[in-house]
Amino acid sequence: MIKDNLASLQFKEIFKLWSQLGVNQSYIASSHAFFKHTRDKHLKIMILEFIQCLKEENKQLTLLLKENGMLAPTTSIEYSKMKLTDLRGKSAINDGEISAILSMNIASSLIAVSQALDLSVKKLHLTKYGELHMRYALLGAKLIDLSKRKGWIVAPQS
Repeated sequence: MIKDNLASLQFKEIFKLWSQLGVNQSYIASSHAFFKHTRDKHLKIMILEFIQCLKEENKQLTLLLKENGMLAPTTSIEYSKMKLTDLRGKSAINDGEISAILSMNIASSLIAVSQALDLSVKKLHLTKYGELHMRYALLGAKLIDLSKRKGWIVAPQS
């Protein structure tokens, strides 16, 4: 009975890692699209930071999967280098909408990392997930601050 529970926990953790890699790939792809549409330089920087966090998390998740004898899901296509000076004309999605969607994606990533942290048993995994948790939390806080300053969200005055 104990062995079955341990195997089940391992399976759950591996499934969670594999699933999170797939979700992260979709966030990277959508963030590339948002980057092309946004005009605000600060929002572009936030998008780049989010993509960097996702890519770093994916490296760690892939390594954990390999350690457990699993293959990682296929990665998305490689996009051309994104430059802060790449500005387009009229955008189909405005910066406020991009900020809101990016905020939801960051929150979702934070929750996923929290759940992975909860499933972790090894100290190394706990440390890695703890670091990722803090990075996503700080990134989310920075995006909220940017959204307030730009007027994309209306926050109560204190």
